[in-house]
Amino acid sequence: MADAPGSTFLPCRWVGMQVVEQVAALCPDRVVTRDPLAAFRPIASRSRHSRHAIFLNSSSRLHYAVVGNLISGNLTFSTRNGWHVEHDTVVTSDAAPEESPVEETEIENVVDSRICRSIRVEIPASTLLTPRAYFEPFDDDIPVMTEPQALAALARVQRRQEESESEFIAYDLDDFAVYRDSETYPCEMRSLHFLDRPGTHYFCGVLSLKGEHRVLVKHVPIAALPVDNYEDCSKHTAGHAGQGFMRDHGRRVSIDLFRSTFSAWLVKTHKKAPVFVEWLEQYPRTDFRTAVVANIAYLHKEAIGVLGERSSYSHPIWSEIWQCSRYKRQPAAADPRTVVTQYIFDCFDKTLFADQLVVVPISARTERLRNSLIRERHLELPSALDASVMSLSTAVQEQIKGIKPGDTISTHRDGELSGSKWKREVSRDFNDVDRWLALVQKAHIGKGGMRVFDVIWYYRPVDTLCGLMKYPWNNELFLSDHCSCENETCKIREDEVLGVHKVDFGGTSTTTAEFFCRQTYIHEERKWISLGPQHMRCEHVRERSWASPYQAGDTLLVLMNARDSISEPCEVVTVVMQETRTSYQLRKLLRRRRVDPQAVTARPNELVYTDSLFDSREESIVGRCHVRVFPAGSDIPTPYDRDGVGAYFYMTHREVVGDDLERSLVPLESAPRSLRQGFDPTVGIPKLRGFDLFCGGGNFGRGLEEGGGIQMNWANDYDDKAIHSYMANVQPAQTVVPFHGSIDDLQRLAINGNFSSAVPAIGEVDFISGGSPCPGFSRLTNDKTTAQQRKNQSLVASFGSFVDLYRPKYGLLENVPGIVHKVLNRDQDVFSQLVCAIVGLGYQTEFFFLDASSCGSCQRRSRVFLAFAAPGYRLPAKPTITHAHPPGTRSLGLGMLPTGESMAEREMPRATPFDFVSAAEATADLPAIDDAKPDTCVPFPDHRVAMGMTRTQRLRIGLIPKQPWGMNFAKAWFGVDPGNNNNSGRGILTTAERVYFATVNVDGSITEKAKSTSSSGLGKWQRSSNAYGRIVPNRLMETIVTQSNPCDGKNGRTLHWSENRIISIMDARRAQGFRDDEVVLGSVATQYKIVGNSVAREVALALGAVFREAWVESLQSSDALMYEGAAMIKTNLVVDNSSATSHAPQGGWSSRDSSLARTTRTTPTPTPVRLETTAVGGANKRRRSENLVVEIPVKRSRSISLGLM
Repeated sequence: MADAPGSTFLPCRWVGMQVVEQVAALCPDRVVTRDPLAAFRPIASRSRHSRHAIFLNSSSRLHYAVVGNLISGNLTFSTRNGWHVEHDTVVTSDAAPEESPVEETEIENVVDSRICRSIRVEIPASTLLTPRAYFEPFDDDIPVMTEPQALAALARVQRRQEESESEFIAYDLDDFAVYRDSETYPCEMRSLHFLDRPGTHYFCGVLSLKGEHRVLVKHVPIAALPVDNYEDCSKHTAGHAGQGFMRDHGRRVSIDLFRSTFSAWLVKTHKKAPVFVEWLEQYPRTDFRTAVVANIAYLHKEAIGVLGERSSYSHPIWSEIWQCSRYKRQPAAADPRTVVTQYIFDCFDKTLFADQLVVVPISARTERLRNSLIRERHLELPSALDASVMSLSTAVQEQIKGIKPGDTISTHRDGELSGSKWKREVSRDFNDVDRWLALVQKAHIGKGGMRVFDVIWYYRPVDTLCGLMKYPWNNELFLSDHCSCENETCKIREDEVLGVHKVDFGGTSTTTAEFFCRQTYIHEERKWISLGPQHMRCEHVRERSWASPYQAGDTLLVLMNARDSISEPCEVVTVVMQETRTSYQLRKLLRRRRVDPQAVTARPNELVYTDSLFDSREESIVGRCHVRVFPAGSDIPTPYDRDGVGAYFYMTHREVVGDDLERSLVPLESAPRSLRQGFDPTVGIPKLRGFDLFCGGGNFGRGLEEGGGIQMNWANDYDDKAIHSYMANVQPAQTVVPFHGSIDDLQRLAINGNFSSAVPAIGEVDFISGGSPCPGFSRLTNDKTTAQQRKNQSLVASFGSFVDLYRPKYGLLENVPGIVHKVLNRDQDVFSQLVCAIVGLGYQTEFFFLDASSCGSCQRRSRVFLAFAAPGYRLPAKPTITHAHPPGTRSLGLGMLPTGESMAEREMPRATPFDFVSAAEATADLPAIDDAKPDTCVPFPDHRVAMGMTRTQRLRIGLIPKQPWGMNFAKAWFGVDPGNNNNSGRGILTTAERVYFATVNVDGSITEKAKSTSSSGLGKWQRSSNAYGRIVPNRLMETIVTQSNPCDGKNGRTLHWSENRIISIMDARRAQGFRDDEVVLGSVATQYKIVGNSVAREVALALGAVFREAWVESLQSSDALMYEGAAMIKTNLVVDNSSATSHAPQGGWSSRDSSLARTTRTTPTPTPVRLETTAVGGANKRRRSENLVVEIPVKRSRSISLGLM
């Protein structure tokens, strides 16, 4: 606060009003003055003789503690810096007694003294808002004058004392305070870095001449506050002069100099000067960028005052982080509509935002580059969408008799009355839904002498995630992982065949055959992968390999006991193959914090190597993990330094047993030779060149980069603060070119062939990521039909257009779950339409649903992701769930398939290596800032709130109880258990306190100002409001959104659990995974918005890791393998060589394991791993013990997983 050093004052106005309101609530028949000072004297004295005495008992609230002390006649306030108030006396910390006991005689006259006792009420120093000068009396010996009177009096004294006229007149100002005095901030002290904000600031304090002739002045407006004594530091410090810093480094001051150079210069200049060392110890980092950004307004004011405007603006730091003009906004086109390619327009032309789309004709240069890239990556060439009605051939008797394995046949679909779970659904521009197609595997003679065929079913787009939306090619089939082998009633009889059809395997939409098939759809995993020879035989037909999926040296997550919910990392020592089962001998890798008493602060993912072995069955293995050895005391690189995100563990010590059987830990000198270590972040690999669309502050892109396989070279965002935040965090050795402007203008330039450093040429981009604006789909948006929200929705098509234009090797889209429709408006499902467009281009595609808390974040944040890869490249796996769900987490499904199943479901793992991270754990190292009014936290500069803490807001927040945890306004007013319909006012809030919330939109839409505060003041439906809700410390934070608004009935649980404030920007940064040294620019509200708009860092890192694994596997394999296999399919049906799946999971052939973590021995470069081909039906058929499978006695039996794990 802007009070004089060493002076802290009791906020009489605030505390007094609190006391007045509490007394008024308890004693409505008493006349209570609202004079702040009267709250300390008259009430206490009257209470001693009044029959309306107020007592403090166990059922009273914390608010009443003040009242209870007042009536005892001995009120003791103590602050954290030693101030006390006794009997209305202000005592400084120098004179404050250590204890202030209450004499027994002082409470003899109090009614029922059995419940009266001395209570010490701690008042946090940050809540002392009112300047000391407004306490009466301030000092009886000091006269109080107005500013003109004081200056005139001191001038007369000065003239008498000084013989010569001085050019300047200077007076001393002591015991001063700077404050605001307005309706919302009445007489509240304000920190000095707020002086640049709108509104008048005042000061009060003691003016004097060298400590004599002291005069108290109040309410003096401040016009400017320059800081004096900016001198050449060589006069009083060892080292260089102030300008030496810039001369030494040969450049102007930029934000990057504060990353490490500034800290090194400070230490070199000031060495071990005691004052400097004490100052430096307050800031725990060498990176000063966040401290500079938090105080940039103050630094700007001082720089202009000292250097002058022209000299100051010669330094780039102001354009980088103050004006945010370093990266110029690109010229905007006059047409505000969303620019898309013709293909994307044709896909999205029936959506609700179609009028927002505009096609820009592609230039000859761009088309030439794109077509060349399409052929290289075996994708779909641009062509008109196929909207024709298919006319399929019917088979004559001779064709039916000639059916053989490898033929494609069709049969009537099963009607819903037959018991089939497959509903008849007609997608847009497609009506051939009454026949099913299948690939014949085997023909045999059934009962009655008629031929019967074992088949693998094809899926049409309507049977997949594409749903009811328009798929571009009516003649495309997807081979599935479902067959008819298990049930005789599911096979196709000869007399049920409608036709025999030609299929172009590996073809495109331009085929002359009736159909083409280039991808396999894995139903249970909701993904498409490139068609390979192994997919042409189901698991019942092809030769199986019983090799163990794991080998010696692999690191696994294992359940030590069947009922455990936490899995432990272990190393495979030996594999024992038996006739009926496989068992393993495993090595325990212990958590260091559990076995080392000296390392209680060790990271949860630090392990200790041991010689303790045990036997385990395959059923106890949960999955794989990554373990790597690092030298003791060394800096742990990402991703191993992220507390287990992505299942990455590390070791620095091993356990040894001495002759006396005492166990101790010693540093590991090298990695054990048997251990197949996780990937080495220091070993360079060719990285995917990435374009970060809708990049925001960069949390998503940086997380993907930290996975080790992607390097963002380009970034795009429309917001100037966001794009400058992104660039301020770019590493010095990294080259990123930002495009500051609309993605529409970016695409328009690329389509027209106007390439530049910010607009890469077609073929230069390997990876595209983006989190398109979510308000158009978010449940927090009340009206999604506005023009602005239609524009936001159309940007999903813009992302698809960017993919169509640049045809990258990999891509990833993120958005809110609301983008997927469950039942209503499935024919307007924008996400399914994007899936149609991406798959239609020939990309392998996967859809999954992730909770941020499952990846290590401390917030409740669910998002959907669409990952895709070009043919010939490994499709990434879904990230491993590493952190448990909080208690009470429910299963959740998104969207709906024709079978009634969800398009994606929340994964409910049987065990995870870590428990969830609670809000209290994630913020445990952040100091208390109480009501956040000082707005200054030196160790963590962003530990400040993003909204004005007005007097009304502080009163409201203070009325929400801290216990029990999770209280909010609705619970405080209605009661914790709402019960019947007439319980308004049965909570802890009184009717008088309820008035403070009269203007709060507790439901987000209705203003209560005009309503009565009687029991009917709130409707029944408002009891579920989350307005003014406190976070539960041992649970997750609520979703961090773009604004911290405690009035929000949907997302208003933003109050701290033990402090009377909303969550700070730093709290939000921790929830979103921002690193402490990363910069976020703009006002506090803008910073919070940038943080809230981001993808959680833990999720981004986990995704980046699986993309790296897929990319490395693609590099280590032959890119031509898939196409060689496709050629083999066309000429001759072959049986898959199962030896290629040596790393398949337990008893399975699921393609999920094509991207499982690969471990390498301790060598400078990764050990080559053969490309795994993916077999059919693994997840669905091989995991029957984990899923309830409903077998329907109809022709087409597709296993229906009910998600029972």
